[in-house]
Amino acid sequence: MTNMDHRNSNTRHSVPTPGGRRSARHAETPRHAGAAHKAPKPHARAQSPAHTSHHAAISQGAVHAYRPAAEAQAHKPAAQAPKPAAARMLSARRPSKLNSTSSTPQGAIIVVALLALAVLGGFVFWSNRKVDITLNGKATEVRIGSTLEDVISEGDVQVKPGNLVSVSGNVLEEGKGSAYSAKVNDADMSGQDAGSFHVQGGEKIEIGDGSDKIEDYDATEETTQPKLRMEGGAGAIAYVKQWGMPGKVETRTGKQSGETATVTVSDPQDCVIYLHNVKPDNDRKIVALTFDDGPSTYTKQYLDILNQYGAHATFFNLGNSVKNMPDASRAIVEQGSQVASHTTSHKDLATLDAAGLQSELSTAFQAIQDADGVTTTIFRPPYGSYNIKCWLSSGGIASASIIWNIDSVDWKRPGADAIVQSCTTNVKPGSIILMHDGGGNRDQDVEALPTIIKTLQDQGYEFVTIDELMQSDSSIPADIATGSATMPEGAVWPTEIAS
Repeated sequence: MTNMDHRNSNTRHSVPTPGGRRSARHAETPRHAGAAHKAPKPHARAQSPAHTSHHAAISQGAVHAYRPAAEAQAHKPAAQAPKPAAARMLSARRPSKLNSTSSTPQGAIIVVALLALAVLGGFVFWSNRKVDITLNGKATEVRIGSTLEDVISEGDVQVKPGNLVSVSGNVLEEGKGSAYSAKVNDADMSGQDAGSFHVQGGEKIEIGDGSDKIEDYDATEETTQPKLRMEGGAGAIAYVKQWGMPGKVETRTGKQSGETATVTVSDPQDCVIYLHNVKPDNDRKIVALTFDDGPSTYTKQYLDILNQYGAHATFFNLGNSVKNMPDASRAIVEQGSQVASHTTSHKDLATLDAAGLQSELSTAFQAIQDADGVTTTIFRPPYGSYNIKCWLSSGGIASASIIWNIDSVDWKRPGADAIVQSCTTNVKPGSIILMHDGGGNRDQDVEALPTIIKTLQDQGYEFVTIDELMQSDSSIPADIATGSATMPEGAVWPTEIAS
């Protein structure tokens, strides 16, 4: 029988050899069998199943002792049968699973460490690479991230520090000023900007000697006032081209030197009134019809004619007339035309003092605001009388004075044909035509108006308001062109005319 056969039988049989003798293997069977049936000594320790199994594994290949069926069944291993000796020997030589994988973590750690070193080395190289800059007009290389001090050192730039000077400019201590001066891409670098600068590459850097530093001082401050200037020569429009801004002067007393000096911290900015004839961009063919002295009983007739021809105009109304005929003034705005001031009571402004002039302007502006809901700061001076002294007296209430460059001469009542002739001759883009609404009999104007509009429309002209006319000329400041500009915050009106 095979070893498997022995394990599966309940009794042990000796098989005779062909020669009638037992085989040497089976000859030992009685000795083993007898030993198996010896009763254990009383004090003998019982073997555990695991020990029994181990003992059986050691005895593999030896002759199995005869065991009674019950005892054999009791000692039958619960696990799989022992492997043959050859299999056991092969298993003994095979490395354990733990040993076969124990080198894997060590290898991974080494790989990670090498990668980390490579990344760190690359970072260090990249962080310290050289980049190109232009230093004082010459191409050079410096380490990326260099400060201005590094640039000076690496570029071998020789600089001389400034001095500490008194408020009057006398040298108190040599070399105690700023260490150097610098510009990066044409921008001055000083103080915190210079300290926080780091080269990135491609910059144009200029390094020079340091500037002087003024000693600590006590100071008192004074404000200097702007003056009024008039420029441009002549024109139908005079407007504020530049608002006046105050300057600042300090009187300084040095704490170290004791010297005193007056220093201009900022110059005042003069107020500039500019005389100008409107020149529409691209020679756009637009003109402005204007009517003075309204509103009046003629106002509605004018508006009906304007509506008939799809035209707009500007009505320079008197403040008192607006108060008396607010509906007529409001109808102008509703038609799409513009309302501006012709002062309150048609006085010659050049004959008034500052208070009287300002009252004539401000009262009319307020009357228009109340009646029409319109804010305006432009006006037409009665008789066209308004000079630089009037501007000085105005206190900055108005932003633009509008007169004319085409005169209908309707105040002479020369007849409708003559009025048409005056209004259509010498017209060019940007012209301002003067007519009247109130102040007398305006029947000739009403008769002439349709022909004036049709004649100029046939020539390609469009009729616009004064605001629209100014907005067509990009040389006029945008705030002025709205017709409602006011003096900006921080500005002051001059009290003196520039010489």
